[in-house]
Amino acid sequence: MTAEIRPYARQPRPRTATFVDARSWVFWTVVVLTLGALTQVAPLVLESLLASPASGAYAAVLWTGYGLVFASSVWVFELYERRHLVNVAGALVWGAIVAVGLAHIAGPAMHTLVGARVGDDSLWLSSISAPLVEEPLKVLGVVALALVPGARIRTVADGAFYGGMIGLGFQVVEGFLYTARTAALAGEPMETVTQMFVLRGIVAGLWSHAAFSAIAGAGVAFFFVSVAPALQRWAVALGALGAAMALHALLNSPVVQGTQVTSALIKGVPIVAVLLTTLHVSHLRERAVFARTARVTVPDHLVSPADFEGLSTRTRRRHARADMRERHGRQAARDLHRLQRAQLALLVAAHSDGMISARAADAAGRVTSARSSLAWSIVGK
Repeated sequence: MTAEIRPYARQPRPRTATFVDARSWVFWTVVVLTLGALTQVAPLVLESLLASPASGAYAAVLWTGYGLVFASSVWVFELYERRHLVNVAGALVWGAIVAVGLAHIAGPAMHTLVGARVGDDSLWLSSISAPLVEEPLKVLGVVALALVPGARIRTVADGAFYGGMIGLGFQVVEGFLYTARTAALAGEPMETVTQMFVLRGIVAGLWSHAAFSAIAGAGVAFFFVSVAPALQRWAVALGALGAAMALHALLNSPVVQGTQVTSALIKGVPIVAVLLTTLHVSHLRERAVFARTARVTVPDHLVSPADFEGLSTRTRRRHARADMRERHGRQAARDLHRLQRAQLALLVAAHSDGMISARAADAAGRVTSARSSLAWSIVGK
């Protein structure tokens, strides 16, 4: 007897272009949490602005500009793909509103619990209590993105990227609140804003919340994308979160004596070392993923393994364009750049959605068109 054919069998739900997915309970949970946390964050921001309008506005401009420059730089210089701006904005909002708002509620409770153990006058109180609340709240944003298919967290590097964006959002709002409130109580508020911005944003900010959350986010992404045994995936995810909390505690701790600048610089060394190691491993794993995609999934006439060798690093792509410009002129170099972008987009689409997908088909068409333009620039003159 032949098996019964079900003409109306349930088909897989199509993936949304971003994490905005009205059919996902995770998305709606994020929306509810954002609205609820906004009721905590908005009054804090308003109070900080009204306490000293001039210095508050100055602090807001500095920290907003800091966040935009930082986020734009990371986004533009991504190795293989530029994540969808809606997803980037979602990560920033989680850090700036959800994590800050929930930390405002949970922070005092954790402060009381830790204070009961170490003493309310202990210099270690904030260095212990703050990481226990803030780091898990931030990394939950990466978990939420990983649970929504449209966010397309498919490599460890994706987790590090979104973790960094979440940490940046948290850092900008927290930095603004501290800066504006301290300046409002100072004799020279405008000068105080500048000093605190330099200390919290430039000196210590380069290895602060964005770094901690990038490390933890890489661990979360490994948990979701790796095919390693469950015990190993749990160990990496929890270990990365633990490392983020430990580094956060180090930055807040009184372990290094001296000026604030000297202390921040010395404590920044191990933080930067762990961050760079995390990013290096993340990029190596990402490169291996796309190398396999070029070798197994994408047809060679679109992206061959040899093509990927030239695409695998930003330096190789730049050198290839420089060589093309020297041999065949500026137009050929521009056409090669267009071909490189199209091939990278195809690799990302094939890995995320499969070669038989509308996104991959569109990228494949752009690869063919760019290759034809490059050939014409070289031999068709």
